[in-house]
Amino acid sequence: MVEIYSLEQMKMIRNQKRIERQKESAESGISTAVVCGQIVTIGDYDCNYHSWKHFVIAQIVRLGFQQYIALTGWDINELVEDLAGNDDPNADIWLNDAKDYFDAVEANY
Repeated sequence: MVEIYSLEQMKMIRNQKRIERQKESAESGISTAVVCGQIVTIGDYDCNYHSWKHFVIAQIVRLGFQQYIALTGWDINELVEDLAGNDDPNADIWLNDAKDYFDAVEANY
């Protein structure tokens, strides 16, 4: 028997599958986030992004500063200063933005 799903059910199933794929990646040591509905990887040379800061910078470029600030609530001056800093590119400040706004899942090391 063929079941017909509503649009809401299809979205829920797709979201559950994405969450499961991200969980599997995390268990394999690969960090992930979601951009435009697609899972991207964060971590090293063979991933989509080298670090959480690299990921955040790419999202700022993709969205534009104003839209990123509207999404995250950053103060533009503070964001620019933190981006320009030589801190750890995998610092919690970048990971937290990725988790809060891009459904990031950190790898289980």
